[in-house]
Amino acid sequence: MSMKPTRRLSRLIVPGAIGVLLAATGCAGPSAGDSDAVQVGLLANLSGPAATSFGVPFQHGFELALQQAKAAFDDADVKVEIQTQDAKSEVTSAVTGYNKLRQAGAPIVINDSQSPLGQAVAPLANDDKIAFLSGAGSELENKDGFAFRFTDLGTPTTAMGQYLSEHGAKRVGVIVASDNPSFATLADTTEKGLPGGFDSRQEVASTDTDFSAVLANLRDDDVDAVVLSVLPAQAGNLMLQMDQSGGFDDVIRAGTVAISSETYTVAEDAADDFVFPQVWAPGMQGGSSFEKAYADKYDESPTAYSALGYQVGWTVAAAILAADEDGDVDGASLRDAIPAASTSDLVAEHSILSLELTKDGAAVSEGVMASFADDGSMQVAGN
Repeated sequence: MSMKPTRRLSRLIVPGAIGVLLAATGCAGPSAGDSDAVQVGLLANLSGPAATSFGVPFQHGFELALQQAKAAFDDADVKVEIQTQDAKSEVTSAVTGYNKLRQAGAPIVINDSQSPLGQAVAPLANDDKIAFLSGAGSELENKDGFAFRFTDLGTPTTAMGQYLSEHGAKRVGVIVASDNPSFATLADTTEKGLPGGFDSRQEVASTDTDFSAVLANLRDDDVDAVVLSVLPAQAGNLMLQMDQSGGFDDVIRAGTVAISSETYTVAEDAADDFVFPQVWAPGMQGGSSFEKAYADKYDESPTAYSALGYQVGWTVAAAILAADEDGDVDGASLRDAIPAASTSDLVAEHSILSLELTKDGAAVSEGVMASFADDGSMQVAGN
């Protein structure tokens, strides 16, 4: 029988220091937690290939948002506790972590990225009536409406194709890590923004490191732009090999929303003039206070995924407060509250990017075109 986590919140004044309790349980199993607290499950990729670019920065942004939401929780006499499980960037650990969070009584679980992980957990969350927010790029099973994707691949990715067309690209090629459904989806969506589609499509595996054959094919196809729909580090390696093999000096190099600072770490100067869509980039209007708070707390600049975690964190906070006001904070009430919470006044007050979660579990986010600054940080393209 499925468990249905339900919490009828007792009206207790929260001591100032514990308005938000951050309990990192790792892989040791969920803690008992505070019986009066709403258990928020964070299923983060804290190890494995998705950790550096997605899991860790998302966790940082998410936790910062819930800490800043403390005053709002205090005003409502609501306690919130984060229970964290490491998804380890792979499906088996994600399912194990989800089950631990369910056993801990979490009515809501958030997973930062990776379509296979989201696709594995979403059916479980629907069966258990637990609200599930996922950074999956691909569609999720959602028979009862408990699963929400907070990544909009369509809007900013289609804009990438339009950007290339507007900047004079006539023959566009793509390199896609086709063994990952997210990157196949990103490539297909980019193509929708191109009037003539792709003129060359080269497929690789996410584990490939030698790209001499696909680069030779692109040269033979005489492309004047290349879209890299691959893992962040893989994109950096590709640009290094493009410089080393020659023939790409006048070719526009473009990426997808999956690009991260890890790309620059690998490519360095080879990433000059590289452009890619992001949900957020430093310097965007309204983000300066977030950037400062993040840097003060973590001693590093936020990434797009830090910003996404922050925005999702405020959405979760608003949903909890809305569900509490109506009565029970459980999976069903949070599911019903999330769409309106994503565009609520509370979220708007702290918003750093556009992100609307719809009732059918989709996301709408405009995004921005970004590039790398000389120090490797991201910036709005053209700055």
